[in-house]
Amino acid sequence: MSLQDTPQGERIHIAFFGRRNAGKSSFFNAIAGQKLSLTSETLGTTTDPVRKSMEILPLGPVLLIDTPGFDDEGELGSMRVERTKEVLRETDIALLFLPAKDFLSAKDVLPARKEAQGEGFFLSDIEGQEEVLFLPEKEASYLRLFQENKIPSFLLLSQSDKLSSEERRQIEDWISRKKDTPFQGGFLVSSETKEGVEAVKNAFAPLASLQEEKKRLFHGLVEPGDFVVLVTPIDESAPKGRLILPQQMAIRDILDYNGIPLVCQVEELPRILENLGEKIKLVVTDSQAFSKVNQTLPKTMPLTSFSILMARYKGFLSYALEGCATLSTLEDGDRVYIAEGCSHHRQCGDIGTVKLPRMLEKYTGKKLQFVYSEGKGFLPEEEQERVKIMIHCGACMLSEKEVESRYQDFLRKKIPICNYGLAMAKMTGILERSIEML
Repeated sequence: MSLQDTPQGERIHIAFFGRRNAGKSSFFNAIAGQKLSLTSETLGTTTDPVRKSMEILPLGPVLLIDTPGFDDEGELGSMRVERTKEVLRETDIALLFLPAKDFLSAKDVLPARKEAQGEGFFLSDIEGQEEVLFLPEKEASYLRLFQENKIPSFLLLSQSDKLSSEERRQIEDWISRKKDTPFQGGFLVSSETKEGVEAVKNAFAPLASLQEEKKRLFHGLVEPGDFVVLVTPIDESAPKGRLILPQQMAIRDILDYNGIPLVCQVEELPRILENLGEKIKLVVTDSQAFSKVNQTLPKTMPLTSFSILMARYKGFLSYALEGCATLSTLEDGDRVYIAEGCSHHRQCGDIGTVKLPRMLEKYTGKKLQFVYSEGKGFLPEEEQERVKIMIHCGACMLSEKEVESRYQDFLRKKIPICNYGLAMAKMTGILERSIEML
């Protein structure tokens, strides 16, 4: 990955939801401008989420996610529906697809069903109007999920090319009058005629603040002309030929602040200190080098880690700090869940599965049980109750929405959370120093 690329975790995630053959994949391809998702009249063609990074102005860098139909059936179908629900964890904007003719059918039975709220339909009274928003049960259940998770959503009435003139007039009339529904907007769309493609893209404009409000990695820490030293060990666990994402993000963000990033390994740090001394504003290190870097630096020089900066950036620093206090209370046999946000080949010196567990057992003096996951995989709900603490990586590959969803799973169960950098700072006795400037 080059420095100018936007990582998936920094993109606004736009997910496509709907029944099988509701037109999600075809419209996904139309928005993306490529045939990425398979399309067919056969039900259940999309079996796994399909992702596409692109730019939609003025929203900026986005990640489009096409999902399997949420009405899939059978054992495999149930697994696909679970995959679809998992996407909700990372969704910033939801597009709910409903074939336009199905919408008209639901609307037509409104008088007979008006007294039967909750029995298969969702009714939302519009203030000052008698009419209501009327959705079939599956679509209604997902609208509720969007609302519960505070996800802005759009209703896309698909396959508009199959409508008669009168049917089109009815829907357009409804769309023009429904300004206060739970949706941000409603659109007639068709992948065949490309109707609605540009209108839907333009409707994202008011949500551009989702991108603009993103925090900066070095917010409040760096000013123009500041020297910031980034200690990046190149050992057996370092990726060959490149820097890891938090290191790349750090370099770019310092440059954006007109600061001066200096990158070195642990062995070169004394020479940088000799040349710059007190001119150095801040030192950021890989967490596994905390101990050596701490011993090398003057006690008055600010020191933190890439992982701790990521915890602040992703919005869970305060929760993770609280979780640090529980590390010393672990007992023999306690289960520690170590979650990695990216998928990579585990090597002999892997930080998550080797170095961190070794440090924890040495620090606690206890024989612990460890549970691991990586990438989009996450510990199932029924397994979470058995965990004493979750320790997460810096989560550079995950969106803030997905990170929040993950840690809230555990906080709701009153299970503490922590992250790699904070745990290692705690175990090396330098936690207070590593968060002092934050």
